[in-house]
Amino acid sequence: MRPAVRWSLIAGAVVVAGVALRATVFRDAGIEVETARVSRGAVEDAVTNSEAGTVRARERARLAPALGGRVIAIPKREGATFRAGELLVQLDADAARLRRDLARRDLEAARHAVAQARAAAALARRDWDRVAALEPQGLVSAGELDAARARRDEAEAALRAAEAREASARSALELADHALRDLRVVAPFDGVVSQRFVEVGETLAPGQPALEVLNPRRLYVSAPLDEMDIARVRVGLPARVTLDPYPGRAWQGTVSRVAPFVNDVVQQNRTLEIEVELALDPAGPLPKPGTSADVEVILDRHDGVLRVPTFAVIEGRRVLVVQNGRAVARDVEVGLRNWEWTEIARGVREGEIVVTSLDRAGVKPGAAVRPAAGGAPADTAKAAAGAR
Repeated sequence: MRPAVRWSLIAGAVVVAGVALRATVFRDAGIEVETARVSRGAVEDAVTNSEAGTVRARERARLAPALGGRVIAIPKREGATFRAGELLVQLDADAARLRRDLARRDLEAARHAVAQARAAAALARRDWDRVAALEPQGLVSAGELDAARARRDEAEAALRAAEAREASARSALELADHALRDLRVVAPFDGVVSQRFVEVGETLAPGQPALEVLNPRRLYVSAPLDEMDIARVRVGLPARVTLDPYPGRAWQGTVSRVAPFVNDVVQQNRTLEIEVELALDPAGPLPKPGTSADVEVILDRHDGVLRVPTFAVIEGRRVLVVQNGRAVARDVEVGLRNWEWTEIARGVREGEIVVTSLDRAGVKPGAAVRPAAGGAPADTAKAAAGAR
């Protein structure tokens, strides 16, 4: 074989080998991207708190005796539960009991005095009636008639005075009973003792707090919303509450109060306070008052709609669909959206794969891409055909 022919064949073989290597070994594998499948599910339109909210007890009170005195008993310590009406604090009541016993005896004496005055008044009225009946016959003098009238009036006045003293004694006994009750602090509702401020043997002044109590089963969340969301929030809307100590768990609730004014203490961060009543799960953990909380107020909800992750949507109107190893731009019409999901009303088909890592270098329409390991498969030719 001539040398020229041999070198031509060698050169041709090299070219063919290069083309084959480029098509196989050195083929562009594409940019590795994170992907998600277009699927059906729920999408909510919601607003969230601008700063951390706080779990609070709807029933919470600092309890104090109406009267002062020395503490002789505190049956419940911090963390102890109680029922409404149960004794929580008892002050020394010896002197108050003596005053009540004295008031009871005074009332008994007053009742006896009324009975005596009533009998005397009845006798005086009978004497008057008898004398008055004899007066037309001229059998009694004017002086005797006047004397009988005076005795009747005096007896009736004495009866009224005795009845007034009885009423006063009855009121004194009621006051003594009230004083005894005011030396006791009883539970206003079912709950738990959260704080104690005194110990047995200490002296309390009237109105000085002895305990703080709360009902851990009537909870709400107080949270600030940005003033831009004021017009969209109203009482009665459903809400979802999450707590940092319980990741992955959410509590349902209802907006029960929207503040009538905007908090403008911080000029650059004007907020509106809302309250959300918590619906407790009997089988779940019981949130602790004082825990920080995040609130989502659900403004609207669409179930069973096509949706994609919100961070897969470009400028609110376009997605990149993985088709034949390429990122293909697709205009879409969106519906409800939140930080996690966006509803797609038109433009993609269920089952198609969209790129979610839009910030990755080189990711743009027409770029060669491949789903990351564990991501959605890239073969969506059938779904793409159906979306056209």
